[in-house]
Amino acid sequence: MAPPSVSRQVAEIAAEPDRAAAYACLLHLQRACADDPSAAADLAAASPSALLPLLLRDAAEDDEAVAASALKCLGFALYHPVLVSTISGQLAQSVLATLVRLIMTTKMKAICNLAVWCISVQQLEASVVEDGVTPLLNAIVYALDNPFGSLSTTFEAVQATMKLASQYPKGMRDQSSIWVPPIYRRLLSADKPERDMSERCLIKVSSVILPPQSPLSKEVALDLEQKLLSSMLDMLNDPSKKIQAVKSWGWFISLLGASAASTRPLLNKMLKVPEQLFTDPDPQVQITTMAKLQVIWKNLVDAFFGPQVLENMDQGTVMSPIEPRAHASAQMKKIRLIMMPLCGVLSRSHNIALSSSCLSTWHYLLYKLGDLINHLSILEAAFGPVLKIIFSTRFDNQNKPLWSFCINLFHDFISVRARHLISPDDDVRVPLNQNLLSQTCAHLKALFDVHQIKWLPWDVTSFDFQLEILGSIVNPELLHNMTADMAVTVMDSTTQTFRLLLEGVQVQCNSKFADDNVMICITKVCKFVKKVFLDTVGKQKSNSSAVLVQFCLKFVKCTVEELDNSLLASGKYELCVDIERIKEIEYAKCSPKLSHPRIRPLAYMELVSPAVYLTALSLSIVAQFTGELSHGDAEQLASIICPPDLLENFHAVVPFLYMQIMRPVDSRLRIKWLVVWNKVSKRLNEQMISYLKAGCGASGHDVLCQFFCYPFFALVSSGSISAHWNAENRFEGYLNMTQDLEAELVIEVYRSFCTNSSYCSEPVYMVFLEHFFEYLINIVDENMSSIQANLKYCLENKSKNITILSVLGNVVIGLLENAQIFNYANKEREVTTNEDPAGCREPNLFLGSLKLANRFMKLSGLAFKENPAAQHQVTSRYFSSLSDFIGHLTSTKDVLLLFEIIGDQFTEWLTLSSTLYCIIRQGETIDQLEKLWLNSVTHLTANRLISDCSFLEKHRLLLQAAINHPHSPISAATTAIQRSPGSSNAGLRHAGRRSVSKADELFLDRPGKDPNCASNAERVFALEEFNISRMSVAPVVSGRGTVRSSTTDRRQSNGESLRVSAGLGRKRLKIMRYSGNGKGLGKVTDASFSPGWAEGEVCRKPELILEMLKRKR
Repeated sequence: MAPPSVSRQVAEIAAEPDRAAAYACLLHLQRACADDPSAAADLAAASPSALLPLLLRDAAEDDEAVAASALKCLGFALYHPVLVSTISGQLAQSVLATLVRLIMTTKMKAICNLAVWCISVQQLEASVVEDGVTPLLNAIVYALDNPFGSLSTTFEAVQATMKLASQYPKGMRDQSSIWVPPIYRRLLSADKPERDMSERCLIKVSSVILPPQSPLSKEVALDLEQKLLSSMLDMLNDPSKKIQAVKSWGWFISLLGASAASTRPLLNKMLKVPEQLFTDPDPQVQITTMAKLQVIWKNLVDAFFGPQVLENMDQGTVMSPIEPRAHASAQMKKIRLIMMPLCGVLSRSHNIALSSSCLSTWHYLLYKLGDLINHLSILEAAFGPVLKIIFSTRFDNQNKPLWSFCINLFHDFISVRARHLISPDDDVRVPLNQNLLSQTCAHLKALFDVHQIKWLPWDVTSFDFQLEILGSIVNPELLHNMTADMAVTVMDSTTQTFRLLLEGVQVQCNSKFADDNVMICITKVCKFVKKVFLDTVGKQKSNSSAVLVQFCLKFVKCTVEELDNSLLASGKYELCVDIERIKEIEYAKCSPKLSHPRIRPLAYMELVSPAVYLTALSLSIVAQFTGELSHGDAEQLASIICPPDLLENFHAVVPFLYMQIMRPVDSRLRIKWLVVWNKVSKRLNEQMISYLKAGCGASGHDVLCQFFCYPFFALVSSGSISAHWNAENRFEGYLNMTQDLEAELVIEVYRSFCTNSSYCSEPVYMVFLEHFFEYLINIVDENMSSIQANLKYCLENKSKNITILSVLGNVVIGLLENAQIFNYANKEREVTTNEDPAGCREPNLFLGSLKLANRFMKLSGLAFKENPAAQHQVTSRYFSSLSDFIGHLTSTKDVLLLFEIIGDQFTEWLTLSSTLYCIIRQGETIDQLEKLWLNSVTHLTANRLISDCSFLEKHRLLLQAAINHPHSPISAATTAIQRSPGSSNAGLRHAGRRSVSKADELFLDRPGKDPNCASNAERVFALEEFNISRMSVAPVVSGRGTVRSSTTDRRQSNGESLRVSAGLGRKRLKIMRYSGNGKGLGKVTDASFSPGWAEGEVCRKPELILEMLKRKR
């Protein structure tokens, strides 16, 4: 049998007198039609006319069962989309009115709950709800107040509230002050389900009620002042309620909205809640507080700085920080309201997650401020405080993500000028510091892309703010215990940001009418570096100071590189030298022997260019640093001192260097300044020609000469000598190591300085070398007593290397071995001869080289006299170089000048080596001295100076020292000169006034210093043999008279000749013995005797022949 139709069933239900049973059947029918669209359609067709009026009537029955059944059926009809679609607007209004009346008047809890439930599930049109929203809200609020004390009633009311908010958000927002308070008041309920229910409702309707409208905010403020705030504070005393307290606090803050700024006393009281919870020992409380904090404050930011706040702002490309002041000032209260708790949390928090949450909220605030963030007052209130807090904390692995996030944010702000310079119209982003960005928390890193802050090119008036933030980053106190890796990270990132700041300054300098701004910026940069670094370098421990010195030099180098030299060296911009170190050394007395009238030290408070100020500042920082200066720092300083085409710096550098050695210092500090000098010299040597051409003549040469002579002054000054007597330096190993390092630093420069072949073709360079040698010679002459004291002390302490001697020796050796310098001297002579045929002036460069060689021979002789057993390697190298140098002399004038200048020292060396021959006869020094003398004899013979009476008379002591020398090759070569066939009659006439006995003394009066040496007669015999060998093997001479044979060849030739000459000597003795002319052997005639140098006559004296015959027996 087929089931009855839906219409028939509806008719039967309507006619059923038992209304409870009828509604039970209806409810069964409704459930059956729920999944059958056709049946639902039939039911919908019958319901409006037949059932809805009955349902509304029976819902108001006093019989609870009937009323409850009717409301259940009514709720289904209002919920089912097919059924509710057939309800007309008028009927819908009747339904809502009936439900409101039931809620407000019924005495039965179940009926009230079901009526509210019908409202929460209804699917009526929004227009219908809008028309009756006020009565509905009143009924819902009544239900929320829970007249029956049942949680289910409140629950249904909350559900109805959420339903109406989704159907009619605008009306619900407008009337939020009516229905929201009953919900948020339950946040502080003692019943947890009720608290949770209220919180879920607020979350659901938050998009409707936030940011809150003014009536709602006022209602919240009133509730807080009356009861809620005290209740919330009481909850903090119960550990089980702390989490709920912070949740409630967050909602109250959000519901206060923008009006919180006008309720400052209330807000200050409320801020005590998170302040207590952030320091709570329970980590769970802190985490919950943090989670709520981020959401709440972002809501508050949205409320304070919505789109309407920025509608009046100009969208320009450059933001002036003083326009418009009124608009920026209006936002300050709101900004401070948010910043105060954020800063409080950040300053006290040791939880990285909590601090990250605060930074996220802070970044969101900066983003929401829009263009407003570019005002100086806003920067100082919203941007600066957090940066200072983060940068003032110790930089370690824990807070590295926070520090990295902030430095990148500051980097982004500073780079806006460079960004604007690249493309004024496009948003070109300067890359962030990737090294730091990789160390930032992932969620913080994402903020750079999600919320891009609208930075605009900053104005010069905000320059102080930027420098202040930089100063907080490079706080010396924070570098005290920082690891090396951390310090490098800080320096790299800060230097990069500082460079971008300077690029912005350069943009400002390039603008028109910017003279005043240029002066302001440059002055502030210089003063900033001084304040941050110079005032604190000496107060830190050595390791920390080393980091500060490196940091400072990087900053100064950035300044020099990024700002044009035309600005830094301009006379238009001047700064006062307010550096205390300059004040201290200003009163140090400079040696009058080494000072120069064109060079003077800087005076305290003197006006100088920015370039000179930065140079003096860098030098002062290095001077104040008591630790060991690294080579990298010295390189940085050299790059600051030696910018291209800026010789003015040296007028400040040279006096500063000299002033550092006026007072006694230990060797460590002296080495520090020698390291600086070394680096500056090498950099200067690379661009010497440009400096010389831009040096403004003699004044430029003077300052460069003074600079390059600095090591000699430092090594011979009284300060350096007194330092040797420091007790900690009296160890032999320490002294040797110190002297080796000093010599290495200086010699490295002079070696390239004297052998720079690329500059020797430049006349300006050669003229400078002449001046340099003059300075150097004067320093040696004027400080000879100090040098002697230095030599004596070093030798007494068994020093392996004497610094001043090594340095001077290497300078002279470099000059002697530089053929280009000698060629230039020859060219100079040719020009002089053409201009002055008399040739009265010798080349200054050649003359200076020989004078310098003379000084070295004198000093090396002193060192040799004090300690003849030492190796004297530099002296041996010098003799070898001088010997080769003499081999290149082709002019008789050059040879005469050579012996005129170094003849006295040559004599001294031959005398010393003769006296101390037993000590040095096996060393290299005597071999090189032999080589030098043999080469000298060769050139004296080749240039016929042996027959020059004036030459012989002038250098009689030299020749006598040589012929009396116990080293047979030296004495034999000297004896050979007397037998030279080139002797002239003029020499004989000159010697006619002398007796033969006097001439004999030259050969015979030679005291034997060595008890193991041969007798005088044997020595004469050996000399005669050597003379025969010299006659048989002539030196090989080049086309211009230059000796080309080596010492080895000479020795081989001598050895071969001596083996032959022994036989020749015996034959000669036989001839002499049986000759019929024996009576004339001792007679002196004009044809056979030259002044003191008779060729062969001495060897024929009877007493000598008899003595030799006796020895042969």
